[in-house]
Amino acid sequence: MVAITVILAILLLLILLGMIPSWSWAGPELPPIIITEIVHTNDDTGILTYASRVFLLNNGSTTYENDCLRAVFYLDGTRVRTVYTLNGYRLIPSHHYGVRYIKGAGCRSPYWNPGEEMEIDLADKTLIPGGMVTVEIVNRVTGQVISKHTAQA
Repeated sequence: MVAITVILAILLLLILLGMIPSWSWAGPELPPIIITEIVHTNDDTGILTYASRVFLLNNGSTTYENDCLRAVFYLDGTRVRTVYTLNGYRLIPSHHYGVRYIKGAGCRSPYWNPGEEMEIDLADKTLIPGGMVTVEIVNRVTGQVISKHTAQA
């Protein structure tokens, strides 16, 4: 009985000191930029309009120069839209690109800081409720995908 108590005390001490890795019970780590919400309704009326507003959060610890980033959206694995800059002042909204606007703290200055969110309003009916939406955040200079996250619309 004493041996069991000593073993349990040692295990507890190791857990508290962080010597047993947290990966043994933690879920998968989230990517640095994640989809927090996808909205399909009108803000004022709450009526389903198939709006395709996506909220992205800089979930990591890196500050990004938002003009060097582009967002590529996929619906059920098919590429549906590319936002060529995540800088709110440099984006030219157009029906040709299918992007109405981007707004929020993450696109108001030249930098997207950790903890800041931005809203990207894609053309209506770009993303349909129930579909699996993936966003890839790509460095426009290097072409490297710096984040990829999937959520249900």
